[in-house]
Amino acid sequence: MPGRLRVKNTFGERLVESYSKETKSVYLISIAGEGKTEELYFDGIHDMVSSNIIKIERLEKHDKTDTKSHPNYVIELLDERKAQWEEHGLMPDELWMVVDRDKQNVTSDQLFSIIEKCKSEGFNLALSNPTFEFWLLLHITDIDSYDHSTLLANPKPRAKSKKRYVESEISKLISGYNKNSLRFDKFEMGIKNAIIRAQKLPTDNIELINSLGTSVCLLVEKLIK
Repeated sequence: MPGRLRVKNTFGERLVESYSKETKSVYLISIAGEGKTEELYFDGIHDMVSSNIIKIERLEKHDKTDTKSHPNYVIELLDERKAQWEEHGLMPDELWMVVDRDKQNVTSDQLFSIIEKCKSEGFNLALSNPTFEFWLLLHITDIDSYDHSTLLANPKPRAKSKKRYVESEISKLISGYNKNSLRFDKFEMGIKNAIIRAQKLPTDNIELINSLGTSVCLLVEKLIK
């Protein structure tokens, strides 16, 4: 398949630790192509908790010129990986896929099907609407003063702007913010606040198809316990 996603056993340029049957593992699966911010964030979480319960496999494409990262492709690959793990008796306790709502490439019906597929296959889905950066914004500010419809629409402030609204707001609050070279230390102290703020909004993935919010808080809360 053109643009086929594959698993790369590195995350943040670090080798994944070896898996053992005695290890309780949480696999974090990041969408390839547009998932650099997520990679750097969970790399930071891994280092912060200094624990071997987090095992990470990053997905990337054979074709580097293909920017499409449709979650259906990822589920197909996860099905293959699940079969391999089961064959060798190495199934992780929890398997997560981290994904944006991505209205530009994924319709509501498609996302609903993805959520149902994840449920049937035992995959956990950490979904953010509009983007993963909304989860980052919750680390550094309370959003009560924001217009929620604007956050959800996440427009470009100007026609020629490369940054959308949420990214622009983070840039205002954190000087030098760059989503492709995320500095985890700028967000680390706000993790617990982000969880509290996210839990005031929808965290159910079906509701998140059309609502502002994120279920990433459910995953991160598990990891930092």
